[in-house]
Formats: sequence, C-alpha cells, structure tokens
Amino acid sequence: MKRLIQRSILFLIITIGLIWFWNSYRSSTFEAVIIQSISKNEMSVTNLSGSQRTIAVSLDLTKFLEVNKEYLIYYDKRILDKHRLRKIYQSTD
Repeated sequence: MKRLIQRSILFLIITIGLIWFWNSYRSSTFEAVIIQSISKNEMSVTNLSGSQRTIAVSLDLTKFLEVNKEYLIYYDKRILDKHRLRKIYQSTD
C-alpha cells in the first residue's frame, strides 16, 4: 500500500512537471496579416513579408471576417501545438 502511494505521488509530480514545461515554452506575438481563407476551426493568413501560416480559432469567425482584408492578429505558439488565435483587430486602412 505504501509503495502504491509513493508511485502515485511520483506520477503526479512528473505529470505536473511535464505540463509546466509544456506551458512555459509558449510564445506570443502579433502581426499584420491578410486572411487567405477561413473555415470553422482555422484560418490561413499571409503576413506582410509573404510568410503563410495556419492559425487555429476557437469560434466560427466566418461571418465576421472577410477574405483578402488586412487584420492585426495576436496569437500564441506552444511546443508541439498549432498557432492559436487570441485577439484579432480590423486594420484601420
């Protein structure tokens, strides 16, 4: 019984450590982009230097955003995960 408790505590510590490690390597950035395509779960964008990326979105934004329009986006990137949209603003141009 004592051995089972020790293993459970060790497993819990390792799990918390892995989650903390994964979460600590998150980078956030923002950039001006032009939306190339929008679907229910993700959107493809091209930044002003021509670099393309796919960004996961949590809501269906197809009714609110327009293709080939410029937006300012703020997104996160973690290890072994997609880019995830945090905020989006319409460009003032």
